[in-house]
Amino acid sequence: MSAEKPDYTRRQIAKRCVLLAAALYIMTIGISMSKLAGLGTTPISCIPATLSYSTPLSMGAWTVIFNFLLICIEAAVLGRQFRPVQFMQLIMAAAIGIFTDINLEVFSFIDPGSYAESWAWCILSGAILGLGVMLEVRSNILVAPGEGVVVAFTTRFKVPFPRMKIVSDTSMVITAVILSLAMLGDLEGVREGTIFAALTVGIWVGFFRKHLGKAADRFTA
Repeated sequence: MSAEKPDYTRRQIAKRCVLLAAALYIMTIGISMSKLAGLGTTPISCIPATLSYSTPLSMGAWTVIFNFLLICIEAAVLGRQFRPVQFMQLIMAAAIGIFTDINLEVFSFIDPGSYAESWAWCILSGAILGLGVMLEVRSNILVAPGEGVVVAFTTRFKVPFPRMKIVSDTSMVITAVILSLAMLGDLEGVREGTIFAALTVGIWVGFFRKHLGKAADRFTA
């Protein structure tokens, strides 16, 4: 990634790591709830979710594998521009996977009895995910593999980040659809909720940035 991180004191680094860990846990609450809602998960999670329906491995395990693959792609695209500190993303990948499986158990009581209830959980999951993403960005300590691979292509090929993000999300959704139809004969892990999340999570991020962003900054100062 091209941008250099500012210099932080050890105390600031510790506080930002705490905020990042909290952000990852909150994000996986949203991811887990979206899967249990049954309307499809977010674009970044739809491939692991789809594979978890068709293989013995859990969604968390597939999340670790998938994020590891994204880190490998990021390193290949950046080449010598890939900095050793970015291997810390492996820890993030493991944490996201572990937290996902934990929260799938914690929120296993979610069993929508109607389509409307599924949508209620889907909307709530998007809001929670948006909060987690906002806190992750605010920690400003490390970028998650899903965003890291987008930044890598943006840096290498000079493509605007928003455009590359759309390409990335669309590619993941199409891949999940193909995998789901090929392995299950139906759509699992990627549905209307996936599209809804792609359109609204950013709005939630902006909402929480406006109302809680300064509080997060005070915590890490």
